[in-house]
Amino acid sequence: MLVDAHCHLDEIPQYLPQKDILPVICGHSHSSNLKIIQIAKKHRLPFVLGISPQAAQKEDLSSLDEWMETIRKNKPCAIGEIGLDYHWAKNEDQKKNQLFVFDRMLDLAEELHLPTVLHCRDAGDELLTILENHKTQSAERKTVSAMWHFFSGTEAQAKKALDMGMLLSFPPLPSKSRERAIRLAPLEKILVETDAPAAARSPREITKAIEYVASVKRLSFEDVARQTAKNAARLFNLKL
Repeated sequence: MLVDAHCHLDEIPQYLPQKDILPVICGHSHSSNLKIIQIAKKHRLPFVLGISPQAAQKEDLSSLDEWMETIRKNKPCAIGEIGLDYHWAKNEDQKKNQLFVFDRMLDLAEELHLPTVLHCRDAGDELLTILENHKTQSAERKTVSAMWHFFSGTEAQAKKALDMGMLLSFPPLPSKSRERAIRLAPLEKILVETDAPAAARSPREITKAIEYVASVKRLSFEDVARQTAKNAARLFNLKL
């Protein structure tokens, strides 16, 4: 079984499930979450619900409590995608909204004892500082149960995230920063994803992400496929 740790089937209407690929499907707004819930029920798939920074900065947040209650009632396997994206934030008010929603989502993850799926762009240092100081962190182990999806941070950010206990997730899009992070990260701390339909057309292309990681780490496809599936199962509490 190959596990695609992050994709958006609500944006792939023609998708047909495959026996050898398990997609973890993810919402990013209230409307997206509602679609993901229906798809997950129909195909019996693991799913993640949350309010992304992009949604936080552009939507009316007066219904945030209601959106959070929808997440609570539907019992996802993680809270996400959530985080910070200062690439798209045009002003300080939008950043404040992102920070406000991120904090509420972290509180929700703590309340439900769930890991988080993190979206981060041009805000890596601030995101890591928030996670380091947030009460979702284990005081005893000083770890954060999370995956940094579509990793594009610096080597220093990758090291700090790994030291905090996070997993790094890689799409099939090569870059120098990703290669440095893949070399740095133990295989036990790596996930693979398509972020379909953004980085690949569908979860079927998870093989490309596995091939990418295998090539950089000079490992076999089978070893990377097996271990990344185990990593996803551990993070999301999946039975493969």
